[in-house]
Amino acid sequence: MKIKLPLLIVLMLLSISAYKIGDTIIARLNMQAEYAQDMIALNFIGRTDTKPMFDGVGKTFILPHVNRGVLQTIITGDKLAAAKDLCDYTKKYINSEEFITKYVKLKEGAMPLKDEHEDGGRSLSNLKEENAVFDLNIKNYPNDASYVAEQKKMKAANLKRIDNLLIASKNSFPDKELWEKTYPENPEVFVKKRLEEYLALVATVDFDAKLTEADKYNIQKFVNPVYEKKNEKWKACYRAGKEVNGVFSAFAKEWLKGELITTNKTTMGVATEKNPETNLKASESSITSNETGLQNSQTSDSVAQVSKAKKTMISKLKDKAKKVIKD
Repeated sequence: MKIKLPLLIVLMLLSISAYKIGDTIIARLNMQAEYAQDMIALNFIGRTDTKPMFDGVGKTFILPHVNRGVLQTIITGDKLAAAKDLCDYTKKYINSEEFITKYVKLKEGAMPLKDEHEDGGRSLSNLKEENAVFDLNIKNYPNDASYVAEQKKMKAANLKRIDNLLIASKNSFPDKELWEKTYPENPEVFVKKRLEEYLALVATVDFDAKLTEADKYNIQKFVNPVYEKKNEKWKACYRAGKEVNGVFSAFAKEWLKGELITTNKTTMGVATEKNPETNLKASESSITSNETGLQNSQTSDSVAQVSKAKKTMISKLKDKAKKVIKD
């Protein structure tokens, strides 16, 4: 068992990530806001990829990336206060408009159903993203009447496909039951489940368990072979220590007593990021896209820079839009 990043790993048991609260946590952990939001949403849902359900149900737990030196500063400081701040932020995010928007998008992206079409069919999320591309094209070429008319016609056809797919989604289709179970109508279902799972798990952790000496790779293992076979969540609790888990346990119990997701949602605003590139590599490796062709483009130009010679080819326009359309 590799012993590293003890505080952050256990924070992610509740999908708690490094966000700005007041002017502290996100700045201190130097995490990218969008990356941290994805960690919260995906870990609470319990499915850490964004592919359709027919591509598999995905992992259920993912660890974030954070600079070791930055994390060490927090660990050696008031880590209990930091843990409480992270708890407070996580609850605020789960009760925000941003989270609901993200959840709906993830749910649509995972729906294992395509429409029937000569192009092979598209998923609901693909069709909606193409609509956004049409809107951008219309906006960016207001003086090209023929092109705008063409784009509006394509958008109208695309909207009809969306309507037909929504109608079809009300009927039975493969993996529908799994999809609805993973993405319930009310996200309170999995919020409650994750909090209860954590409380049940942490109650089984032996915080006095002994470790071996570090080997040449700086890896330690549990002396007790039973503990060494425990899953990553159990080991994460152990790494954080009894005191930090005490903060999380108290917070989880209190959260479970009241309304898990409030009717009146908050808005998170824009978090300050000291170094947006910090988590880019980790984000790319741990969160897959919805395979729209927009986010996977190799070009960095915007739609506004698309040449007239290319603008009638929607696939190329979608590539050009990748930096304009974001989750």
